[in-house]
Amino acid sequence: MATDASAAGNGAADKETTWATLKEGQAEVLHKPGEAFYNKAQVQNRDLSIAVIREFIKLRESDAKAKAESGKGGAAAAAAAAAAPQGIRILEGLSATGLRAVRYAKEIPGVREVVANDFSKAAVESIERNIAHNKVGDKVTASHGDAALVMYQNREPAAARFDVVDLDPYGTAAPFLDAAVQAVQDGGLLAVTCTDLAVLCGNHSEACHAKYGSTSLRGKHCHEFALRIVLSCIETHANRYKRHIVPLLCVHMDFYVRLFVRVYTSANEVKKSASKQSIVYQVRFLASLCAHLGVCARLRVHVRVGCRCWCARVHAQ
Repeated sequence: MATDASAAGNGAADKETTWATLKEGQAEVLHKPGEAFYNKAQVQNRDLSIAVIREFIKLRESDAKAKAESGKGGAAAAAAAAAAPQGIRILEGLSATGLRAVRYAKEIPGVREVVANDFSKAAVESIERNIAHNKVGDKVTASHGDAALVMYQNREPAAARFDVVDLDPYGTAAPFLDAAVQAVQDGGLLAVTCTDLAVLCGNHSEACHAKYGSTSLRGKHCHEFALRIVLSCIETHANRYKRHIVPLLCVHMDFYVRLFVRVYTSANEVKKSASKQSIVYQVRFLASLCAHLGVCARLRVHVRVGCRCWCARVHAQ
């Protein structure tokens, strides 16, 4: 009897819980203080992501139309394209409240499914509640697991891969990049946020080398250099699987960098990867950059080596 009374009391308490409401875009999320992470400063990030994914869908449609008109791949490729499910499939690897996933489902036409994943049980409960509250259960699916493991589980067969993989962690995205470049469709979109700008902008160069394989440099150029370090890291991971990246849009905002790159499979293009990366040298006291050590040697100045960075375009033409 005591157990039954206790259970009844808990159920009543749950029903009486007063939820705080957060409205952003077309989404409205319910939360309790301390239950899941919500970052108001990332509103611009989410707005930009929606705009870029909308544009990406148009680019994919344009690519498919051009391929069909050219006849590449023959009848088999045309039949496979016709049989493919309509709409795009998105993975939000670190979803927290599920706000971004709900906004994607509501604000991006052509979305077939959004998988909102988080490693925290409390966060997943919040995601499920907000899916129901926003009535997007037909498009958004909650997932409880390690983001890297979820991506590894969806790398094969190719049809299981995601059209868009979105990684927005607290800190560095480096631990997730190896799985991410494998879990995205050929020609798909990989969206990456890194908030560890102190590391990427030269305050902790050794930590930057450990995480990204490049030594960060201080100077007025540090934010662009941070973008190029992360691009180089993503490209290096992709190259291991005969894949390469094409930046769509890369920006520095507030305390983070946000990168949108398309991932393609091509062994021939991978061979060109070395020409897209450079060793950077910084002239001491001048904070300027030099692409060739020989120039610095002739000038007899001290330099700092910034190691490998991306030297091609950081945005689409």
